[in-house]
Amino acid sequence: MTPSALAKRLFATHGEFACDRLSPANCKHAEVIPELLKLVASSNGLLTMTEIGRSMEGRSINMITAGKGREKVLLWSQMHGDETTATLALLDIFNFLVRKEVQNAWVDALFQQTSIHVIPMLNPDGAEKVDRRTAAGIDMNRDALDLATPEAGVLRDAQRRLKPAFGFNLHDQELSSVGDSTKVTAVALLAPALDHRKSNPPVRVRAMRVAATLARTLGQFAEGHLAKYDDAFEPRAFGDNMQRWGTSTVLIESGHWPDDPRKNFVRRLNYVGILTALHTIANGSYQDVDLDYYEHLPPNTKRIYDVIIRDVKFLHSSGWTHPVDIGLLYEPANNKSAAARVATIKDIGDLSTYGSLRWYDGGARTVKSDMLPMNASLPLQDILDLLQLPRG
Repeated sequence: MTPSALAKRLFATHGEFACDRLSPANCKHAEVIPELLKLVASSNGLLTMTEIGRSMEGRSINMITAGKGREKVLLWSQMHGDETTATLALLDIFNFLVRKEVQNAWVDALFQQTSIHVIPMLNPDGAEKVDRRTAAGIDMNRDALDLATPEAGVLRDAQRRLKPAFGFNLHDQELSSVGDSTKVTAVALLAPALDHRKSNPPVRVRAMRVAATLARTLGQFAEGHLAKYDDAFEPRAFGDNMQRWGTSTVLIESGHWPDDPRKNFVRRLNYVGILTALHTIANGSYQDVDLDYYEHLPPNTKRIYDVIIRDVKFLHSSGWTHPVDIGLLYEPANNKSAAARVATIKDIGDLSTYGSLRWYDGGARTVKSDMLPMNASLPLQDILDLLQLPRG
């Protein structure tokens, strides 16, 4: 089966294997571990689960292993505790792999040719607090050299012990756009640089081939919504160092999709992309994909807002008045536990060259400019009520 055909089948049937009980809201250690244990117990030995370390606050960090092949692959997610999309997709992948009715030739070959090692929640303390950083306040993805945090040490030890040929560094990214367009980035890909010169030794070229496979595969479902993440070398980051340590590593940054706050569509793309990439690693077909699929991806940019309210008439106390657009972002710090989504006003003026996940027509309604100042954070519903705009 070709990668494209496999991806189409996986995309069409994802709903059958999605772990619906888990969502971004409850993707925490106490919820995820029981789900993993159930999957392992139902796998008839197909999956094993091993505790490989403890977080600073004492939560277990676990590795799920599948397959007995020579080609070792290491995947890790939720290095940043508030980035849940890939963790949820990995649970869906485990569910797919253990279901007997899907054990066909390509799955059997996957287990024979690869050894898959997954750390599905590397930062459980951050996940508990819905926080990017570890309990010590350190960004683990800037701790690959110092290894100050126990969590970073766990990942480095796993790489040293396994010496995997391939790695997948799984993240969520801020709201972003594709190149010069106003299209939202659904997924950004990167084969990280391993030096300031951005040289391309074989270890990085292999990662580029896998990234090209992902770009070609996911382009079937999200054409125009794929981008390349910034490839500036960061000497403290794990992805960059994994390349230096000999593991061909691909960064997958989960983006956003219109009217999909739970990111179910992007979760589905992760599920399809990771399974298809593993299939091509197992049979070597990733080597046949043209690098142009990766190299010609537009850059990740910032020409988009969560919400734009267009054509609002601002009135200043001086008597000045003019139509403006208002660009709003849902900043994570303001939305960890808010009952209603809190929007921050990030720009006011002509936003005709910017896109948004949602937009409202202000209908030239007049509002005093000091009632909606820059950087004010308010529930979106309050902003809509102030402008007498319908909710929804």
